[in-house]
Amino acid sequence: MLSSISEVQKKRGKHSQDEKDVRDIRESTSTSSANSLSPLPLSLTHTHLPFKDTKNITFTVPNFSIYEAKRFQVFSTLGSHNAYYTTSLTHVDISLVCNLVMDVFPDFDTLSVIDKECLINSFVTKIWLLEAVLDDVHNVVKYKKMEEKDVRKVLCSFLDGSFEEGQEMVEEDIWRTFGPLWTYFYRFVVEPIVKLSLDQMELMAIVWILFFDHAYNDISSRSRDLCWNIRKVIHRELRNYLIEKCSGDVEMAEHRFLNLLEIPMIVERGEQKFQEEVVLFELNRVKVHEDFIKIMKKQRI
Repeated sequence: MLSSISEVQKKRGKHSQDEKDVRDIRESTSTSSANSLSPLPLSLTHTHLPFKDTKNITFTVPNFSIYEAKRFQVFSTLGSHNAYYTTSLTHVDISLVCNLVMDVFPDFDTLSVIDKECLINSFVTKIWLLEAVLDDVHNVVKYKKMEEKDVRKVLCSFLDGSFEEGQEMVEEDIWRTFGPLWTYFYRFVVEPIVKLSLDQMELMAIVWILFFDHAYNDISSRSRDLCWNIRKVIHRELRNYLIEKCSGDVEMAEHRFLNLLEIPMIVERGEQKFQEEVVLFELNRVKVHEDFIKIMKKQRI
């Protein structure tokens, strides 16, 4: 879990340059569609950021902390944490993510239903992977002490009660079938991100870079343009923050920036393994909730 935030940065007033920047974004992304997204709030539409300006990323940090607290509360009340019951909360995850995005980007609600659904569903799979990273950070001492037998126990507990009747697997078969994927995931997805020791500002930048992925092919062209523009803003602010964090050492900041931009590629590898695990669920008659299956099948297309 993210640590709590002590103070939220206040919104800045509007300036003439801000208004020009809003017009620039509006002109570059406007369409005549009734369902197209209206210009984002001022804080998200700068095309020329002053040095050290990071207010957009800073503004989102407390919102994410609230999201994390709500998610923790929901999952802590879950009686069983096996595969079926965990995936049965997929609709709750979608709702929490949707609320998070709309709290930070109110105009998101003006997108077409199809575009909103596509963006949210794709982001949910990414946030699931990041949650594993955050969990590892929060329980780093516990996980460092875990041996293979402990991991086996966790895996078997996760699948306990989730097999169709008559299709149950013994521990050895469970580990042989699912163990390699779990091992890969933690070694090549979770650990590389954990080793980067992200602070809250860096994490927030990565979260929104992942959300506004400009590679989407099944959303409107205007939504793709908007995603691309916002990603550029987040990239600029992340660079500004890193320069300040590195005490003005531009070379060090750029090196850190490039390392952080490897995270989306790591997450993509994780999503591929996630899909492989879902296929194994299907082949071995592991029961998971239909909401979860629906999300994962859409990501295969």
